[in-house]
Amino acid sequence: MATKVQTAVTGGTLRERRREQTRADTVAGVLAVIDSQGFEKLTIERIATAAGVSRGTVYAHFPGGLSEMVAAAYAEIGHRIVAETAAEASTAEDWREELLAHARAMFEFAANTQSGYFYNVSGPAFIGSGEARGIGSGAGRKAIAEALERAQRNGELSSDLVPGAVATLLIGAIREASAAIASDAAEPTEQLTAFIALVDGLD
Repeated sequence: MATKVQTAVTGGTLRERRREQTRADTVAGVLAVIDSQGFEKLTIERIATAAGVSRGTVYAHFPGGLSEMVAAAYAEIGHRIVAETAAEASTAEDWREELLAHARAMFEFAANTQSGYFYNVSGPAFIGSGEARGIGSGAGRKAIAEALERAQRNGELSSDLVPGAVATLLIGAIREASAAIASDAAEPTEQLTAFIALVDGLD
């Protein structure tokens, strides 16, 4: 999954658009530093350089400093994963493929970028809690539960299953597997095969 931030800002006054553009550019700078140098090398100076703004401008738009910027970057990744997963799931031929879209998106992202490690391992530990946490998991849980509910209505799954509970377990499995992949403790193909077995077991 690409981590480049969409910087086209529309709506609002010119001043508001410029402010949002600068915030977007700064978040892009955070992700650029993470992908090129790793989360441990993240500093205000490096972010400002990558974003093409001054240190003072960074603080003017993110008065909470590095913590606020990291949370914004984490949230940006979450929103992008949600959008890309939804796009892939929308083309799925059945409920199984719809569920697998969530695992594929996360496993691919975890395996291929330093931002994948940040999103699955170092970021959550740094952020702790807050609005940025749970964007991807929350949307994924909801989407999976809805897919399971549709399958039940179509007679493809047992009515004894509780979609919300199953969705919580599957999202937990995806997050744990993604953290292992990002840490090089697991292979993406093996984790996907295991997830497929979990999904097949629901039938």
